[in-house]
Amino acid sequence: MALPLPTSQSLRLRAHVASLVGTLRLTRLRVSVVELKAHRIPTLWSLYRSLLRDSPTEDIRCEIRAAFRKNKSLRKAAHVRDALAQGHKWAETFAKAKHGDVRLQAVLQRYGRILAVRNEKENWVRIVRQEVAWRNKMKNRPIMTGSYLRPTFYNPPLPRLHPQPIHISGMINSRRRAREKRSQKISELLDWQNDIQNEVRFEQDLLTKATKEGVRFKPVYYQKPQEWELYLNKHLSTLHDAFERDDARAATPYPPEMLERIKEARREKIRNKTRELERERRGVVTKRAMERRRRGPPAHVLANMTPEQRRKDAIARSLSQVGYIAQVKRELGMKFKNPDAWKVEVGSSNDQERLDEAERQIGAENERRRQHSESEWDR
Repeated sequence: MALPLPTSQSLRLRAHVASLVGTLRLTRLRVSVVELKAHRIPTLWSLYRSLLRDSPTEDIRCEIRAAFRKNKSLRKAAHVRDALAQGHKWAETFAKAKHGDVRLQAVLQRYGRILAVRNEKENWVRIVRQEVAWRNKMKNRPIMTGSYLRPTFYNPPLPRLHPQPIHISGMINSRRRAREKRSQKISELLDWQNDIQNEVRFEQDLLTKATKEGVRFKPVYYQKPQEWELYLNKHLSTLHDAFERDDARAATPYPPEMLERIKEARREKIRNKTRELERERRGVVTKRAMERRRRGPPAHVLANMTPEQRRKDAIARSLSQVGYIAQVKRELGMKFKNPDAWKVEVGSSNDQERLDEAERQIGAENERRRQHSESEWDR
């Protein structure tokens, strides 16, 4: 049974509904919303410039710039619409405050002060972080130790740095892995070359036998073996060139300028350690002095030492060369850089009268203070 055709009234109704619905259909844009001139020109030339022009303080103006930079990555139309609505709300608020709205002026001034305090805090935090980062960088900066990093297949002649920069370690590791891969590739290519030669000999024998028996045989490798080995030989030549560059790198001599810098670093290291030792002798507690005090004899020696020997060993690890420490060191048989340093304590023979007088005055003052303290205690 055939279906009846729709009436003209029904067709007109359908066309009317289709026209109403068609205008509501979403249109998919071929480009992002933010790339359309219809969006960029009003946003940048009208909204953004008006916000900067009407901003009451510089801190609010900086906040506007930061907000626009943050919203540059928006791509969805809904997110862009929300950001534009917020921007137009700010523009309306700024315009009202500019034209004399006292309440909005007070609100914006308070908001500006809040932003100023926040920006100052963030600025100090940024300064502190930069200073900490700089100190960490200086603390871990590579320093020439005065020794040599000998040339190898993986690195040219270099000075020894401590700590070693990560890019030098990465260079050595990457070249080591590349050399291993080249060795494996050469073995693989040589195996392929050997297989081709075996195929050539095999086809040669087959061709000889087929000729004797009158059988038709068309060889594949025997006629043009050079064409089959052309790619392999070219690849092998490239790999051998890389190995030759490695050999040349390992045989590279040190430049005279680098040798002089390494020797100067060694001399500077000695001067630095000498200055550190002099500071320790003046009484400065350095890291090296603390580490030396914490050290002890080897375990097998420490196990056989008496408590008195352990005490003297701990005392003798001090840098002092006078007084009781010098006496303990002398008992242990240690040598002194200045064996006559103990004479400073007793003074020279020409200055004995002055030292005796100073000792008498100090003793008299101590006795006076002792008597004064006893009299105060009796009261």
